[in-house]
Amino acid sequence: MKLFNSFLFIILSFSVSFSQVILPENGVVFNDKVVPKIYIKINTDFLTEMLTFENLGSNHEYPADFIWNDGEHIDTITNVGFRLRGNTSRKAAKKSFKIEFDKFVSQHFYGLDELNINGEHNDPSIMRSKLCWDLMKMAGVESTRSNHVALYINDIFYGVYINVEHIDNTYLKTRKKDPDGQLFKCNYGINFVYNGDNPNSYSKDVYEPANNTNDTDYSSFIQFLKVLNSPSDPEYRCKLEAVFDVDDYLKRLAIEILTGHWDNPVYNINNAYLYHNPKSGKFQLISYDMDNTFGIDWFNVDWSKRNVYSWAKSGQKRPIYEIIKHIPEYKLRLGYYIEKYLNDFFNKPFLKSHLSTLFNQIVPLRSIDNFASLDYGYTFADFLYSYESALGEHVKNGLFEYIELRNISAKSQIGTPDPAPIIENTFITDKNDEATITFEVHGKHNASVEIFYSLNNGIWLSEILTDDGTGYDVVADDNKFHFTFAIPVKTDIRYYITAKDERSISSRLPVCHYFTESLGFDSPPKLIINEFMADNTIIKDNAGEFDDWIEIFNADNKTIWLGDKYLTDNPESPDKWKMPDINLDPGKFALFWADEDQDQGIVHTNFKLSKSGEFIGIFDNDINNFAPIDTFHFSQTTTNVTYGRYPDGEGNVVRLSVPTPGFSNILSSSENIYLTNPKLFPNPATKRTTLSNLQLYDKITIYKDSGNFILHKTITENNHWDLDTEYWNPGVYFILVERNGVFSLLKLIKS
Repeated sequence: MKLFNSFLFIILSFSVSFSQVILPENGVVFNDKVVPKIYIKINTDFLTEMLTFENLGSNHEYPADFIWNDGEHIDTITNVGFRLRGNTSRKAAKKSFKIEFDKFVSQHFYGLDELNINGEHNDPSIMRSKLCWDLMKMAGVESTRSNHVALYINDIFYGVYINVEHIDNTYLKTRKKDPDGQLFKCNYGINFVYNGDNPNSYSKDVYEPANNTNDTDYSSFIQFLKVLNSPSDPEYRCKLEAVFDVDDYLKRLAIEILTGHWDNPVYNINNAYLYHNPKSGKFQLISYDMDNTFGIDWFNVDWSKRNVYSWAKSGQKRPIYEIIKHIPEYKLRLGYYIEKYLNDFFNKPFLKSHLSTLFNQIVPLRSIDNFASLDYGYTFADFLYSYESALGEHVKNGLFEYIELRNISAKSQIGTPDPAPIIENTFITDKNDEATITFEVHGKHNASVEIFYSLNNGIWLSEILTDDGTGYDVVADDNKFHFTFAIPVKTDIRYYITAKDERSISSRLPVCHYFTESLGFDSPPKLIINEFMADNTIIKDNAGEFDDWIEIFNADNKTIWLGDKYLTDNPESPDKWKMPDINLDPGKFALFWADEDQDQGIVHTNFKLSKSGEFIGIFDNDINNFAPIDTFHFSQTTTNVTYGRYPDGEGNVVRLSVPTPGFSNILSSSENIYLTNPKLFPNPATKRTTLSNLQLYDKITIYKDSGNFILHKTITENNHWDLDTEYWNPGVYFILVERNGVFSLLKLIKS
């Protein structure tokens, strides 16, 4: 068996993102190539209580079992939390639900804590919000993932739903964002008007903390509002772009306007998330709840023709939209993005083709979805007609009808927007002794591009960059520019980028000041992943459970504090789990249980290992740029077989003869290294030997030194065990004695 793709795969790269957009793969949970089935098994009394009229506003979660079946993956998770979700939709006949996997037990579903299962009762097509999220992705805008699912509760088909990714710390981590950054859920009333410096002037029901609820950062939020509401400041654009991701906002605003998303902060002061990125210092507005779109209307407004530059509700303050009035360049960029999206994908032929597969997937399920007709009487025929035709009442346009009308009207409204060159998607890749800055430049004209930089506070230098596939450039004419420079030691860089088009109109990123970043790293301490077991059924942790484990060894000549180091199973998340406040002396070992159950103590990680193989890594602190300390990938492993370094802290990772969690991998003595009680005599043995000083319920496992399992026994009567070794092959055997989660290891020589 080939265990390791690379015995010692040391990561020598580290990526830093300023404004790079992360668009994660759909994965299993949001795979829209199929319609997964979700089965909820819940006590009928609980379900009745949850759906009783007086309880519709309750967020009480009831225990239930969750089953997922997408035809390829079948998963069952017991004891999940199940409740209603939404606002006005709670009173709908076709309810929306939330599933929380970790409500009662520390568990996850493909890394997710919860799912939002939306009934889409307003939308006869059951497609509008899904299409909105798809359009965001087409535009390269960060957004939630989604797919259609079929929901069954106690074996009753509740209909076709849309599974929408929940915006929480997991969402942030998936997109490489710091969960320590403050996240607000913005509910009805979010006008983003500055009301002074007192946090009590901002309703917590409107600006609701969605994370860090015990230590909410209001100071940065209030400063953002203060800057946003100061358009008369001569340095308004400079200050605003320092605290707000304007370009991301203009792109998503373009999509929201095109889709007719009025139930947002710009028109209906509702539905958004606001995230403060501590790395960039900027706030980002995140779109949310996009079902009232594509001609769904409750205000008697024709959204297919509403002017894109007068989208906000008239007569009311909307400072977050009014930036396009204060800064002419923002209006030009908004128009540029609208024009680009209209040409690239927001048109009937393209979207009709895009939706054909999704539509065909849900047609047979919608034909038997009886819940879809309970709120507005929508029949299966209405579902089919709704893609082309209006149905009356709040459905003022068919889905494709709206797209066609909006495309025509938007083109007539935007004029000929021609902004200055747009510099975006800037990030740094740090590899070995080099770093590369990558960014994009877009616009309607060719532009000359130059980067200005200073290393370690030295003199300012500059470099003219091209997009012709030569020099630093990788691919010609892809709008991506690259600048590579040497970093033989830990290096601080300051830099900014300029672009000037053929009209001699220029732009700068950042618009004021410069980016700063620390690259490279100092030599980290010598911590070694010394041993691990990815499928364990013989060694108990302190909670009496058989979990994966990882042993760390201090191969340095000094004591190492583990409290600012990280252990991870994902090379893209070097800071996944911070190790506890432990001082590890030279030559000593620390044992951690990779069980995704931190409630069981400080030595329990927030991830598990995969028997089929994955990554393990130790990384240094953020001050040293998460420098890789020891990392490797492993392939398929065997149950109860341990792998590690031999000798300790050196060499490749190999299959070890016997597990030694917390102790040296070199077994040179027949003495017991865990307990002082069990004894073995005679040793060496010929025909028989006796294992004495045992206790009731001691568990004994015997291995050959090759690692092959010999036998297992639980002591139920005597305090000794006579072993018949007459027919054992000569050689070395290891005897592992477990007593109340503590282990004794003895070596037996059969002569």
